[in-house]
Amino acid sequence: MIKSWIFELPSVDADVPETEPAYDWLFREWDRAEALNFHGIFLSEHHLANFLTPSPHILLAALAVRTSRLRLGVMALTATMYHPARIAEEIAMLDHLSRGRLEIGLARGANAAEVATIGITAEEMKPRFEEVLDIVEGSLTATAPFDYDGKYYTCSNVVVSPKPLQRPLPPFWVPTATPESAATAARRGYKTCGGFLSTDRIAEHFDVYRAAAAAAGRTVTADDFGIRRVVIIDEDGDVARSHVKDSFRFFGPIEGLPPWFSKDEAVAGTPAEVAAILLDQCERTGAGNVLIYGGWPLSRPVFEKTLELYGRDVLPLLRDHVLSPREKAA
Repeated sequence: MIKSWIFELPSVDADVPETEPAYDWLFREWDRAEALNFHGIFLSEHHLANFLTPSPHILLAALAVRTSRLRLGVMALTATMYHPARIAEEIAMLDHLSRGRLEIGLARGANAAEVATIGITAEEMKPRFEEVLDIVEGSLTATAPFDYDGKYYTCSNVVVSPKPLQRPLPPFWVPTATPESAATAARRGYKTCGGFLSTDRIAEHFDVYRAAAAAAGRTVTADDFGIRRVVIIDEDGDVARSHVKDSFRFFGPIEGLPPWFSKDEAVAGTPAEVAAILLDQCERTGAGNVLIYGGWPLSRPVFEKTLELYGRDVLPLLRDHVLSPREKAA
């Protein structure tokens, strides 16, 4: 079974007047995603012009009371920009508001310029993030008031109330782009997701994860891994492929994908072609989760059509697929 998620980068649409409510279209699409049996939605966090989720937990709270089945999370909260004790309290509240449907997603931050807006240097991001993970996990699972004295964060007598509805913790995700981050996620028992990179590179990182998990005495399954891709679908595969360049108009005039995107990142074609590519990537990486971009970088009409065709023709094929054992996978 391969689960299908939407990885959402809510952004301003140039064709929509600024006087219109910013989130109405997104809510309609997410309602449709639930009706089409998507497994869940991951929001993103960005502090850049034209993006609409500087505080994704607020939007998750709205989604929690609007939906009934979708799993909900952030991939990932820029954790270094918050005090981790506050993150822990919000996680617990969101898990209750969603009736146990929360997925935790934390990251140190993908863009040093964003954390620099509040005085955090690029060199601080990794050590800060390690302290964040210690405090969030420690305070959520503590059976007594929690104390922590780190280089960047301190707290004393922290009591998270209520505790998360999912015990001991909701599923915990950390996106990984290097072997080191994959090994860290594995040792801590977190799930991981790869994007931007080639399928082969993601597979290498997932193998590092498996080795680190085994060394830590953990057994992993396909559900511990996800791949994130820009998916564009049309009944005419050439039309879908023609949208790839247009979808990255945000970066100015380019002939293909931005330079930091692998050629594997954009998966475009007919429903059958897209399903075949995604199944191949899942087999090669052992990933049991696929996250498709929603909203940015796709135009709204392109995403609306992709959503419908994916939900009708691709999602069932992935859901019913049985991944090969790792030793037999290509």
